[in-house]
Amino acid sequence: MGKVIPATAPCSWGVWYADGTPSNTPYKVFLDGAAQAGYKMLELGPDGYLPTDLELLRQELDSRGLSVAAGTACYAFDQYNSFADFRDIIDKLCTRLVALDASYLVTMDDSDVGRFSEKKQDYPAQLWNKYFQMFKDLGEYTKDKYGISTVFHPHLRSLVETEDEICRMMNYTGLDLCFDIGHHAYVNQPGETSAIDFIKQHHKRVTYLHFKNVDGKVLAKVRAENLDSDAAFAMDVMGLLDEGIVDYGALKQLLDQIGFAGIGVVEQDVPNATTQQAYQMSKHNFDYLKRIGIV
Repeated sequence: MGKVIPATAPCSWGVWYADGTPSNTPYKVFLDGAAQAGYKMLELGPDGYLPTDLELLRQELDSRGLSVAAGTACYAFDQYNSFADFRDIIDKLCTRLVALDASYLVTMDDSDVGRFSEKKQDYPAQLWNKYFQMFKDLGEYTKDKYGISTVFHPHLRSLVETEDEICRMMNYTGLDLCFDIGHHAYVNQPGETSAIDFIKQHHKRVTYLHFKNVDGKVLAKVRAENLDSDAAFAMDVMGLLDEGIVDYGALKQLLDQIGFAGIGVVEQDVPNATTQQAYQMSKHNFDYLKRIGIV
């Protein structure tokens, strides 16, 4: 049996971007809440949300008993021609991660693929290979220069979200996954079992987890009315871990079976929640995972 090391991230307080939006939660409030909820580890989240001054950041973390699991590199990869175009940003982030004894860099795409991911449907193989090569170069660079393992986070409405895209990306790049339970269930049908089935089949490539769940009623409405993800998130499509379509009891059995040993970031995407609601949800989710023995 493996061991899941729990962590949290700014997105659980409604922070998706470096300026703190959409929730506008001050970073000190996030750090206070994370510590009060019982977390000992976190992802840095959007680069620039937490202090980039190393000594200030270390002071803020140490005073709350927090350490860093990973940095986050979320870029619009369709705006770049090659890894060289954003290498300087990666250097600054990885230098910080090494100083903080973090081992992972979570990377995900934020390209404009359309409200329904329709733009990428006509991408030629040459363009896909350009993107995959950037991911591959990124992973090799962080590992060779910094000893940091880059894990790729498939994300709804991005370049890599469907199971076919995920498998093609893994085959081309050799990168392992930061596997987000909720995003996978949202995109890949049937959502109730798609994430667990994927882990079962590809568990050797799933080395880092994001725990999230999907509100079944909201997802059904989204699919029935062909709503985009902006509308879905406005309706809080991601919610409490014990109230969504993914069976976390079954997930726990699978993680035990495969001996998963690694970081599991407890997340919820809550753009509409107050600070207190975000804290309560984050603590509830953490306590639930402890209760069923995942963490």
